[in-house]
Amino acid sequence: MKKFSYLLILLLVVSVVIAGCNSGGGDSNEDGITTIDFAIHVANPMEQEPAFSKLIEQFQIENPDIKVNLIGKEQQEHVKNIKMMSQSNKLPDVFWMLPASASELYEAGMLMGLNDFIKENPEIKNSLNENMLSTYAANGEQYGLPYQPLVTGLFYNKALFKQHGVELPKTIEDLVAAAKVFKQNGVTTIAKGAKDEYSVWAFLTMLSRYGYFEKIDNIMAGKEKYNNEDFVNYYKKIDELRKAGAFPDNVSTQTYFQAVEQFLGGQAAFLDSGMWDIPKIEESGIDAGFWWGPTFADGVGNQNISSVVPAAPLLVSKNVEKDAAKKEAVLKLFAFYYGEKGTQIMVENQVPPMTNTKVTIDEAKNPLFKQLVDQIQLEGWVSQPNQPDLVVPEAIGNAMYDSIYGVINGTYTPEEAAKVVQNKVDETK
Repeated sequence: MKKFSYLLILLLVVSVVIAGCNSGGGDSNEDGITTIDFAIHVANPMEQEPAFSKLIEQFQIENPDIKVNLIGKEQQEHVKNIKMMSQSNKLPDVFWMLPASASELYEAGMLMGLNDFIKENPEIKNSLNENMLSTYAANGEQYGLPYQPLVTGLFYNKALFKQHGVELPKTIEDLVAAAKVFKQNGVTTIAKGAKDEYSVWAFLTMLSRYGYFEKIDNIMAGKEKYNNEDFVNYYKKIDELRKAGAFPDNVSTQTYFQAVEQFLGGQAAFLDSGMWDIPKIEESGIDAGFWWGPTFADGVGNQNISSVVPAAPLLVSKNVEKDAAKKEAVLKLFAFYYGEKGTQIMVENQVPPMTNTKVTIDEAKNPLFKQLVDQIQLEGWVSQPNQPDLVVPEAIGNAMYDSIYGVINGTYTPEEAAKVVQNKVDETK
């Protein structure tokens, strides 16, 4: 009899616990707070990603019933941790991930689709640049959205142009002519450092002006060669810049960071870089501008190509779908993140918009950032879909870096440079 009583009491306790869990809905606690576990790729989000952190802070102020639990780890550790968690189906609710790994998680069926979010928020869909959506979509499914835009190009020192009577170039011929004037006056035209081979952002955009995205699928399929006439012409233009003395004399031994210091020191007219260097340039006191780079008379297709591409994506665990309160909270966060308020918060902290939403910028405080955003919103200019090196296997991307710096250093002819990449394509088959 006693055993029966104990069993009855135990069943009653379990029933109460279950009822209590169900009444709150999902992971909401007694206070009605829904917590979102959000894993990010930096160890200290407040210091390393201040714009993102301030956005999350404001979201929580406006949504006191939602708590965003930021889990920060250094990128390599973060990626390793996400991969380990995926093996036991315990992914964080929302997380940052490298593009290739994001695609693998999607293929494994571990991500919540975002089609409904896009459909139910037409103002966000219409404001996002097309490449911000298409990059993280497959088989008609939106499986991720970019964490931030990645904007790259050429910064220029206005004072040096004025001092030496040089107009800002428009075409490659203009740039070569400018390089000759700067060389004669002891000024480096384009600060670069070959020790960090990845630092060729503006030159990759120039490659897109030779039809890269129209050709690369056929090249990877073996239907066309990378060492085609158009790409060889592209390398020939880099060789013309080399012959005009456009690059530092020590380019082969200089790092990217030394190239940045060269520009900040007023010793170079241009710096091949991106949005991340704006604070340094503004703090240096240099009166700088931002340029998408030269157009090419023998280029292929549209020459008004900019580079506002999606950074690595934010993803949502498939498990979020099982928790109505959690799902609602995550979609509220995304609506805030990609909406007008979120965009303005990011802009106020010098992160360019990835949407066409009208934003307010303090030009007196951030003149270069204002110019960069103005260039992003130039009418008649269209961004390349992605960086050319990010749509091919890593080994081929590395070969592209090597080929560009090989011509800059004078170690490859244009024909040899194009062949270096084609050889790597052949090796991957």
